[in-house]
Amino acid sequence: MNSKVSGHALVITGFFTLFMAIMTFNLLVFPACAVDTMEAYGIGQAGLTTLASVTSVVGLFGGIIFGPLLDRFGSRKTIMIAMLIGIVLFFVRAYVTSYALVVVLTFFASFFVGVCQVAAAKVLDTWFTKDKVSVAFAFQAGGAGFGSATVFVVGAALGLHKSLLLVAFAYIVLWVAWLIIGKDGPVAASVEAPPKGGTAKVYKSSYVWLLSIAASCAVGATLLVNTYVINAFVSKGLDPAGAAMMGTVINLSLLVGGYFGTFLMGIIKRYNVVTVICFAGGALGYLLSWFTPLGINTWVFMVLGGLIQGGAIGACSGRIPLVPLTGQFPQEYIGTAAGALETIKSLLTFVFPIVIANLFQTNYNAIFITFAVVGVMGIITGALMVPELGPKGKFQIEAAARNQ
Repeated sequence: MNSKVSGHALVITGFFTLFMAIMTFNLLVFPACAVDTMEAYGIGQAGLTTLASVTSVVGLFGGIIFGPLLDRFGSRKTIMIAMLIGIVLFFVRAYVTSYALVVVLTFFASFFVGVCQVAAAKVLDTWFTKDKVSVAFAFQAGGAGFGSATVFVVGAALGLHKSLLLVAFAYIVLWVAWLIIGKDGPVAASVEAPPKGGTAKVYKSSYVWLLSIAASCAVGATLLVNTYVINAFVSKGLDPAGAAMMGTVINLSLLVGGYFGTFLMGIIKRYNVVTVICFAGGALGYLLSWFTPLGINTWVFMVLGGLIQGGAIGACSGRIPLVPLTGQFPQEYIGTAAGALETIKSLLTFVFPIVIANLFQTNYNAIFITFAVVGVMGIITGALMVPELGPKGKFQIEAAARNQ
């Protein structure tokens, strides 16, 4: 993003970056306040796990519904109305003591504000040219790291009730910001009458499916490490306090890694190459941290793994706005394509941890090997089977030549 990018485009990117931070904070707020949550709603570990999982499946439905709505009615009104409904539900949730009702409110509140996650690719595509939009998307995706890096500290300091109120107030700030700055950019495609048949073409697009699977591999691999790292390294001999610290270090390295990946996309300009680097480097780092003797090298390899792995999600998801260059679906249906990605990703990342938990349970060698296998799958689906869509790929070069 150089000097040719307008200030308003950067502000819009900031909006979606902040959304990703708040969304991830909301996703993890119940585990971060685990004791308070179980006491407030009278539940055990199974109930807490269920409550924590509700937000993660929102994208499964939000992608199907909001993608076409964004393409048909535009981003400003769709985001404004959906977010307002979600904010009201978040405030109600903060004062409810019924577990069943909290589950329902968490799902629907997260569903309505989730319109922003679906809209990001479409809106950013109207503010950035094709050679920059994927970098902008990857940058805003990195905002999730801020949420995961702060929620446990904030949750411990504020407690459950105040943390839930904080989520609601944060979304109010975001909604007001959208009222002030939210709109499609100067390169927006017309939303008056998008070409017929575009939705069917999106769901038939092989590249949408491949990039969605690759993004699912990136998310699933990250979830896998975060889920098992503490128990795994305690079993290897690390003291519980050290293992907890490792969990924090991993999330901080993933946060920085998200922006390192964005930097690589801007410098290398071949997104397939960046995808290979992120998946392969992450897998190698985490494997070495586990299979080498416990020591300072464990921490070094773990940090390096997170720094490199962190860019994988943005590198995969960020290419969705570029798929129309291949001719597989019209430009006007980027919102539907982003919704399809969220739907596929939510389904796969919801099923993946359940399958792994039942297959391997506490076989940590198998779990870390599975992480590497998932990385290989990400390389195959996100790099080897998808044409180069970056600025140095033929599709962008040909598009630039046509526009001159």
